[in-house]
Amino acid sequence: MVDRLSSVEALTGIAAEWDLLARQIAPRTLFTSAAWIIPWWKHFSRCRQMLFHDEFFCHVVRGDGGRLVAVAPLMRTSAPGIGPPVVRMLQFFGVDPALTEIRGVICRPEDQAPVVEALVKHFLARRSEWDVFRWAGLHHPVDTYGTPGLPCAFLARGELPDYVVELPGSWEDLRLKVSSNMRKNLRKAYEFLEREGLTFTLRVTERPDGVAAAMARFLALHAARAEAADLIFHPNKFVRPNVRTFLADYLQGAAERGELRIFELEIGGAVVASRLAFLLGSDLYMYFAGYDPAWKTYSVMTVLMAEMIKWAFAHGVERVNLSTGHDQSKVRWKPREVLFRNAVQVSPTMRARAVFGAFLAYEALSPVRVKAEALSPARIKAAVAGRVRDGHGSPGIEATWP
Repeated sequence: MVDRLSSVEALTGIAAEWDLLARQIAPRTLFTSAAWIIPWWKHFSRCRQMLFHDEFFCHVVRGDGGRLVAVAPLMRTSAPGIGPPVVRMLQFFGVDPALTEIRGVICRPEDQAPVVEALVKHFLARRSEWDVFRWAGLHHPVDTYGTPGLPCAFLARGELPDYVVELPGSWEDLRLKVSSNMRKNLRKAYEFLEREGLTFTLRVTERPDGVAAAMARFLALHAARAEAADLIFHPNKFVRPNVRTFLADYLQGAAERGELRIFELEIGGAVVASRLAFLLGSDLYMYFAGYDPAWKTYSVMTVLMAEMIKWAFAHGVERVNLSTGHDQSKVRWKPREVLFRNAVQVSPTMRARAVFGAFLAYEALSPVRVKAEALSPARIKAAVAGRVRDGHGSPGIEATWP
């Protein structure tokens, strides 16, 4: 049975049973929790803005005896946000500049196919209420969704890889599992510090009273890394005030729940690298990082990541999630790849077919929008000149959905 929730208060009302459901999801992430989803709506929903208006449109799927099977944290986005809408999109919470790495239906992986089928049936019965459904976080190939004769097929819109390291018996077992080149890089990173007479300390912040100071150090290092014009481009994800406010609130709450771990590498009394992480049951989720570019030749992020994994072994962690997005710094640990797929459906109505061209234009323009506030003047100049490149060899300008 699919039910629509009337308000964010109704969503808050199911938080307890929702958290029980979230603990059954693998791999574990922070993005499936009520603690993430509910504040996200409060911080990032857009009300009657010029370009967009977001309407609360959350649904739940319940099984036998009223058991909560799935939460669909949806919003109906109208474009433009003022006046009659041209396009009405159903999309999941998490359309933000950087923070939410994985979006979609919140349910156990084995339940996703029947949950999606139930949601499709529900929304087809209400086809006049929407034009385009933007699916995200699908576990199976897009062409496997939908039943024969479905009047609106799933149209593929890319994939997002997530990388998970299943920890073996010991650090030495993991070290032997990676490539010989990776073992060499690890050895050299430690030897370089030792040869220079430098000793490091791993600091781990988890108590609520230490969050503000550790977050300030993290933000400074993250910004410093983003400003470095001679390195592969990584934008500053935390430029916007509402993003920083959301992050501060979430980190404080995570510390109070016992989930937060802010790992810092300290050398000579100064923190030179920092990474946010979250301990979710027996999973450690690695989130954003930052480091002082002055220490780049010492491979301080490699050392920090290795020390984090050693910490995970020492504290009984079973798997480490290296987070989403293809990156050599992740795949060299020989992780298991988990694919999350995106798709769109077009409502089988004359109106939706007529406005689908407008949606395609919106979809085509979105990837080339420049987040200028994430770029320093030096970065913008270098990007225009073609000197700054991202990890895929493209000009270093971030693309994002509005």
